[in-house]
Amino acid sequence: MKTSVLEFRLFDDIFCFNTKDIEYVFELEEYEDVKGFHSSVVGIAKYNNDVMLLIDTAKLYSDKFLDLSSEKSVIVIRDDENRHYGMIVDEIIKLEEIETVQLSIDLNSEDMIINHYKDKEADDIVCEIYPLPLFKKYDIPAMASSVVQSIAKKSEQSTQNRGSYLLFTSNEHAYAIDAKTVKEILEKGSELFTLHSEESELIKGAMAVRDEVIPIVEIEHSQKSNDIIVVEVSGKKLGIEVDEVYDIENFVLSAIEEVESAHSNIAAFYNHNGEVVGIINPHYFMKKIEIHKDDDANLSNKPLQTKKYDYLIFLMDETKYSIDMSCVRQVIETEDLAKTQSSSIVANDTVAFIATWNHRAVNVLKLDKKLGIESKKENTQSIFIEHNGHVVAFMVHDIDNIVYLNEEDITEASATKESLVNGAIVYNDEVIVKLNEKYIVSLD
Repeated sequence: MKTSVLEFRLFDDIFCFNTKDIEYVFELEEYEDVKGFHSSVVGIAKYNNDVMLLIDTAKLYSDKFLDLSSEKSVIVIRDDENRHYGMIVDEIIKLEEIETVQLSIDLNSEDMIINHYKDKEADDIVCEIYPLPLFKKYDIPAMASSVVQSIAKKSEQSTQNRGSYLLFTSNEHAYAIDAKTVKEILEKGSELFTLHSEESELIKGAMAVRDEVIPIVEIEHSQKSNDIIVVEVSGKKLGIEVDEVYDIENFVLSAIEEVESAHSNIAAFYNHNGEVVGIINPHYFMKKIEIHKDDDANLSNKPLQTKKYDYLIFLMDETKYSIDMSCVRQVIETEDLAKTQSSSIVANDTVAFIATWNHRAVNVLKLDKKLGIESKKENTQSIFIEHNGHVVAFMVHDIDNIVYLNEEDITEASATKESLVNGAIVYNDEVIVKLNEKYIVSLD
């Protein structure tokens, strides 16, 4: 197995940290001197509205001191209790993938080197080091003494009237969203599948994130969208399609101009460095999606609804079919799937090829003949489904919509024999055949 490391330079030697312990990297510009700790602790710097100790990485491992009068970089290390340390190094070199090793560490500095490998480009031997045990050995705290507490108190006073916001652009306009709602940022790729139904005007698509399918919306239609911001509000997740994510900035709360209308995706505006930034209201999208699910804007006049069921509607030739969304794991452009070398051997009337998906080999099925369809249309999408731990994919011509139904809108087939079609759904007075995921995985 491989793991990711960040290479850096100390004097003339190259070392690295495992990226699983790294939270952030920045250039060292200013810091406060501090005394009373191990000689490797040189000062305190602000980080994320807080403070952290700055550690001379060379001194931590040897008797040498770095020359702090010249430009230096800081690697923010996070320990097992989510506390932070700033590791000062001469220069950040690059990210690299290396073979993983079994860690065997005690509190001797010479044992902090847990792996060696040869850098192919620089032709140098790189030492992978693990700093956390040394912090314990030298009693280096993450937050420490009255000096740190005094600086932290001043920092708190200067930031208590500020809020953190994630800045991004959409269609060349600047926007921001409360950073507390942001769960992660993903690259837009083949894992995003779009919906083409007229009823899907609000929901632009969906994405499978670790076996969870979340709706994707956009603030403005843009041809340059590259990123998906995943937000969570009241336990519900939503993806916002944007052009580019920039940084997290602190906004002065008193300077935020709120919008009175509740019927807008913009909650407020803020003047950030002379540029007007629209602050997004994620609750607006959440409420709109809930109304879309119920297919009725007058929810207050309706009795309490029964449980909703999600179904994915797709096209085979010109005919609509559906499948329970609870079994759908991902929808991927068929042309983006990586075929295995054995694909040509297993190909038959049912199996088109074998694809690699999430480090697994998955059979990609052809359902055309099973459904009595003879079409020359290209199967542009592949739907990955899972039933009882078994994963397969099947090709379809296009994705149409995701719909949310009451139990009375779903009809199960009365036949006891398992078959490809096991019922139907009714949506907008249209009867749509429902496919049986259990039968589909049995075709594998």
